[in-house]
Amino acid sequence: MENFFLFDDGTYMGRNLSYDAGRKQAKILLSALLSFVENLEESKDCKADWQVDTELWVTHSTLEGLAELTKSYNDSLDAEAIRNALNCLISLKILQDKRGQTNAKTRTNSKVWLFALKFPSIDKEENLNWLFKQGGEWDKRREAQKNNSAKVPKTAKEKSQGVDWQEICGAMLEKHKRLTTNELLFADDEMKFELEAIHVPLALVERNKPKKCSKDISPEQGSRLYEPSYEEKQRFEHEAFLEQVIRDGVGKTQGHRIALIGEPGAGKTTQLQTIAFWILNNNLGIPIWISLADLQGKSVENYLLQDWLKNALEVVRVKEEQENALLDLFKNNRVWLLLDAADEMSSLQPLTEISQQLTGWVKYARVVLTCRVNVWEANANALENFETYRLLNFEYPQDVQKFIRRWFYNKNAEKGERLWQELDKAERQRIQDLVKNPLRLALLCSTWQSSDKGLPETKAGLYQQFVEEVYKWKENRFPTTEQQQEELNAALGCLAKRAIDQETSRFRLRHKFVREELGDAKQQNSLFWLALKLGWLNEVGLAAESATKEKVYAFYHPTFEEYFAALAIDDWHEFLNHVPDNPALGVYRIFAPQWKEVILLWLGREDVGSKEKEEFIQALVEFDDGCGEYRAIDRVRRGFYEFRAYFLAAAGVDEWKDSVNADAIVAEIVKWRFGEFKVEQNKWIEFLTPILRGARTVLPQTNRIKAIAALVKLINKPQLDDDTRRQAASSLGQIGSGNQKAIDALVKLIGKPQLHDYIRMQAAESLGQIGSDNQKAIAALVELISKPQLDDFTRMLALESLGEIGSGSGNQKAIDALVELIGKPKLHDYIRLRVAESLGTCKKIKYQLNRHNSNIPFG
Repeated sequence: MENFFLFDDGTYMGRNLSYDAGRKQAKILLSALLSFVENLEESKDCKADWQVDTELWVTHSTLEGLAELTKSYNDSLDAEAIRNALNCLISLKILQDKRGQTNAKTRTNSKVWLFALKFPSIDKEENLNWLFKQGGEWDKRREAQKNNSAKVPKTAKEKSQGVDWQEICGAMLEKHKRLTTNELLFADDEMKFELEAIHVPLALVERNKPKKCSKDISPEQGSRLYEPSYEEKQRFEHEAFLEQVIRDGVGKTQGHRIALIGEPGAGKTTQLQTIAFWILNNNLGIPIWISLADLQGKSVENYLLQDWLKNALEVVRVKEEQENALLDLFKNNRVWLLLDAADEMSSLQPLTEISQQLTGWVKYARVVLTCRVNVWEANANALENFETYRLLNFEYPQDVQKFIRRWFYNKNAEKGERLWQELDKAERQRIQDLVKNPLRLALLCSTWQSSDKGLPETKAGLYQQFVEEVYKWKENRFPTTEQQQEELNAALGCLAKRAIDQETSRFRLRHKFVREELGDAKQQNSLFWLALKLGWLNEVGLAAESATKEKVYAFYHPTFEEYFAALAIDDWHEFLNHVPDNPALGVYRIFAPQWKEVILLWLGREDVGSKEKEEFIQALVEFDDGCGEYRAIDRVRRGFYEFRAYFLAAAGVDEWKDSVNADAIVAEIVKWRFGEFKVEQNKWIEFLTPILRGARTVLPQTNRIKAIAALVKLINKPQLDDDTRRQAASSLGQIGSGNQKAIDALVKLIGKPQLHDYIRMQAAESLGQIGSDNQKAIAALVELISKPQLDDFTRMLALESLGEIGSGSGNQKAIDALVELIGKPKLHDYIRLRVAESLGTCKKIKYQLNRHNSNIPFG
């Protein structure tokens, strides 16, 4: 009996490849495969089909079988030619080898080949043209591969015109790191810890616009053909992202144009700093950091020559030869531009402005950009040549628990455990969801470390706790009275409110602007002086347009500027004062993206009365934009601004959860997202695409508990069509983490005997996303994979889900089911490999395999 299980990274290792011959061979092979699938043919030696949109999966094949397949379509190849073609495709990252994460020898000696290719469509000629035309995907990948191979890591530092560019860029990065590191959290000795010790890598999500042309669409749903949609394509752990995307150039832009988007406090700047230092330390080029708020109306080109270069060289006047040396670095493709915080630019259309500025010699740089999600999504088309990656929140419970334990590891592990036990209580779902955001989780740990005050229920409550604790921490060094604290908070609120109202420089505040609200910075105990000493404001540079070198300040994080602004709002009419007859006289901050977070924080304030919050929600729900009577039009019902106000109300009831309107608001959002059954037409009707898109965006932002209840109710409706039921199951997977009602609904759905296969697949996948360690979910998946009539693809997804939620924690029932399944002699090779992968995530695998004395054959 042979026991094994040492996984490596699955990297192809081996033969000398002939790419010229491989190109011709690959074209013959893929032409035959695409014809085989197009003609719906069957073969015992080859099984292939379209699986996820335009991804072609070959779930069973051998070299000999593929050789026979090519003979059926005129041109024939022998087994070795097939092998060369496949390995060339793998090496160029066009084909994904799916033979499992076994060791290199097992992969090389395997007779069975399992692989997948992502095409732009399901049309054979279009796909072959895309891949093999002159300058097509094959040529692009091959050229990139040659360029990467030609790059020899430089041991000597790059120098030109006597300038050591690596050393200079390193010094500039260190300067920016000091400015952006959150000193307020870790200023006192008792709060200090090693940042690396608590680093939990964030997954990045590549988002693309998928072509949904693989199935027919009814005339009633024709608008969906034009529906731009973002979907998760691939997740990267921290190191994998650095190695694959930054170093190897994986992706459609080959690492040349990258956008990192995320919510406030998701860690965008921290991630960008990591990338910058990694580029420098691995000799991948010269990283140049630009905080986009510092442009102050200048072009990137002018800023580099007039500001960055002068500061980097520490000279009064830059010489022409030094400018030319910098230009040469750009033209030789040695520069990486790290552009931080597009959302903090003074421009009304920041992404459009960036697009217009990446021209001339600047266009030769590789660019990594950060931006808040709401600003990116509002104008994403402006940078459509960028590949977009989203920084995800932490997963609950695993990532959050890991972060807490690392935070308290060197200080007070027992205190950390008390925090986790309190947080993990069933009634704490609101705060559990809140602290999936990295910054807010750090704030929670920070306040808990200094006191056991209890857990807040809202974002505003968390920030309030942190503000109170800061004053306590600073008491010895900078004592303040309660009156001073109240005055400072109020003044910071007025400053923040004025700043957010500005069309420019919302987060970069000039000295004169701050002085108008806080007084003289040099006068001891002035509000300005106190704000600097306490760390609420920090100096971040000089105003680019100022001849007198005026200082520029920022709140230590933009979310705190928004929190203090929320404190300064005394009446909800400061957000909305509707004057229907003359809107120019009204106040409509509810439609300004920069005010959304402030509004939500205001709704979470404990000192704002329930009556006032309810009035505001009601005003949003009943807002009349006066743009016409839309309610008579089928599938519309509201005006453009009426929908926007309603979507804000939906996000608002997540902060003000006691709203009497909450149930009705969430139910309406679910209806707009998924449609409704029209009795008179006897069919399910969808709303227009803009409405559907808006509802889809706000659904994860609204009251999670009520949204889950509405989705569960929807899934159980007998009139619901199959595709909508599948989408609803997918939404449960996105928002239902750890929620028993969501898990029960998916378990019930999986068990329905007449259910369409692709709905059962989605339900199984969603269960894997939300059912961590849940015994009911594990039992349902175990039962599902044991059914003999189950199709292979559904069994594969169920296995992946079971591996995610069961075996990772050593769950005995999951392990036993997987071990029993892997020993079945008639099990498909590919399924056997996926079972092995699921088992491979379990710490107890070696013990279990020895206990069962399993002989696990591969290929």
